[in-house]
Amino acid sequence: MGFFSDHRTTSITSTIDKVTSRDDFTIEEELINILELIKNASNKYEYSTNQEEAARALRKKLKYGNRVQAWRAFEILDLCVSQGVKLGVLYNDPKLLDRVKMLTIDRGTDARGQRYSSRLVKNATYAVLSWYDYLVAQDLDKSRTFEGIYNLSVQVKKRKERERSRDSLPDTDRNNRFMDDSPADESIFASAQDPERHQHNPDELYRIPRLDMSKESPKIRIVISDGLAAATALRNALMIMPAGEPSTADTEATDKFEEARTIRRKILRYLQVITEGEHLGSLIRCNEELVDALSQYDERAGSLSPSPPQSIATDEYPGAEHSDYEERLGGTSDEAEEEPIDETDPFADNHKI
Repeated sequence: MGFFSDHRTTSITSTIDKVTSRDDFTIEEELINILELIKNASNKYEYSTNQEEAARALRKKLKYGNRVQAWRAFEILDLCVSQGVKLGVLYNDPKLLDRVKMLTIDRGTDARGQRYSSRLVKNATYAVLSWYDYLVAQDLDKSRTFEGIYNLSVQVKKRKERERSRDSLPDTDRNNRFMDDSPADESIFASAQDPERHQHNPDELYRIPRLDMSKESPKIRIVISDGLAAATALRNALMIMPAGEPSTADTEATDKFEEARTIRRKILRYLQVITEGEHLGSLIRCNEELVDALSQYDERAGSLSPSPPQSIATDEYPGAEHSDYEERLGGTSDEAEEEPIDETDPFADNHKI
């Protein structure tokens, strides 16, 4: 620490710098070391200053770091929030919140004047939206510990809703509607009242939508990006679960599963009508990634936990009576009944590409 420096620099800063600058460190594993350093305090004041130092180190990587450093710094923050670790000073640090707001809402630039990459903005935005869902589900939205993070997630959620409302078009084009509709109950074959009308046009005969690729290409790229992000998010949620806990008992993992499954339905619908071109390979790869992540969730659903998991979070200064790393809170839930599969449904999940 320099003589004229107002900020202390300890192993907390050096560890965060090391973890964010090298991709051979696993964020999930290194988070334990970072939390140990933060909680290694002799009193509440030192515990608060440790959190301030961590917040400053993360903010600097988001502001001054390259794309990899910025994303890995955000991942550290994301894991802390999504695991329910109670770090009230860090979550309410105004400068850190402003930097995350600039990344997810203002879509601003870093200290070098360069715009954040679209992938970083998209992934960070989805992560903050998941914070909102998690905090509400865990009744932490009124907690002063998570107040800053929660208020930020509300702002991001409102912006996302405005964007969706602005981007929505009148529901008049059948070819655009099919992506959002559930599989129709009616027959996929043409009406028998006018059989000659479709006999020379297989697309009309089997009601296969025609896509205007000049309009659909941007949408396809977004769906593919969302699918890959959903598969990664589901794997990460399963990875940080306590060993032996069934996936169905974890709210976050189950939410990620449903999100991934919904996106996969859209991927399958595109694969029904796209048989060639630049997007085919990416769609197939995205489907494979989603299937792999969904399969991992199903495999974990069959395991049994010997006892209900506990929360790793503690809002108090860590003392001898507290375990530094308790297991994350996760209530048990009944497995959802599977919907009957319609074998005639071309968009059902049982159809493999």
